[in-house]
Amino acid sequence: MMLHRRALPGLALAAATPAFAQGHWPDRPIRLVAPYPPGGQTDVVARWLAEQLRTVLPQPIIVENRAGAQGIIGTQAVLAAPPDGYSVLYVNASTTLINPVIHPGPPYDTFRDMAPVVQFGTAALVLTVRPDRGINSLAELLALARQRPGELSYASFGIGSASHLYGAMLEKAAGVRMSHVPYRGSAAAVQDVLAGHAFMSINDEAVSIPQVADGRLKALAVTGTQRIAPLPDVPTFQELGFAGGLEILGFNGLVMRAGTPPAIIQRLADAVLGVIRTAQGRERLAAMRLLLTGLGPEDFASQLRRDAPIWAQAARDSGARVE
Repeated sequence: MMLHRRALPGLALAAATPAFAQGHWPDRPIRLVAPYPPGGQTDVVARWLAEQLRTVLPQPIIVENRAGAQGIIGTQAVLAAPPDGYSVLYVNASTTLINPVIHPGPPYDTFRDMAPVVQFGTAALVLTVRPDRGINSLAELLALARQRPGELSYASFGIGSASHLYGAMLEKAAGVRMSHVPYRGSAAAVQDVLAGHAFMSINDEAVSIPQVADGRLKALAVTGTQRIAPLPDVPTFQELGFAGGLEILGFNGLVMRAGTPPAIIQRLADAVLGVIRTAQGRERLAAMRLLLTGLGPEDFASQLRRDAPIWAQAARDSGARVE
């Protein structure tokens, strides 16, 4: 598998570029690439973080949305930049651990090409339907799916995304067949469920919960091993007897290109951790639907290694393929 058959210089934070870059970093604005469209969790968190870091770093962080190909376009933009600490990539499970599996000739290797900086936190995804569908539980949804094989559609935020894989995992675990409809981003996927063009979605808390709170969507289940605070009455898939990957949580974090000087990586990590570990930072992340983990470079690297085989198996089982 692409994630494991090569050496791991990126995750070891190896190979520094010339030392002169370290002492003066940053002496110009830093680019933070959000590889998804505006409006989703990635964009919202990235812009909040950039604003908070204005008082911590001597140079501003400029958020740049580079959407396309399920995060690959933005990822390649950062990995093609010099490893000097001025290009940072916002990552999740899709960009780091799924894309290299579902592409027959992946354009990058996470463990070779990326240097982990910090993981902000984990996030559950929520299965929602419109209330007027008359579905009040996951059991009722699955019963309808069995009656109408292949007819019920689920909207995801891209082919091979975590949203797609969770839907495929549910199909496999429940023995049903549904129709996958990919969108360019989480906000677009939820909007089409609201519009009635898709039957359901398993999507980010950040875009799902406000619609649930307004009564425009009904939540039936959440991923992970524990119920989430904003939806205490909504069970996990695991509680309802469905695992096979549905108990895994996604994550959000930052990486730089492998070869970036470790001192720069650590400085940015310290700056970010200093922001998110405060009471205000924790509260703001929770409002943006992230449960704080606050992992630094080494711990984030370890987490990626542990999660890699789980996501890889889920990706293979889903049959997701991007040519």
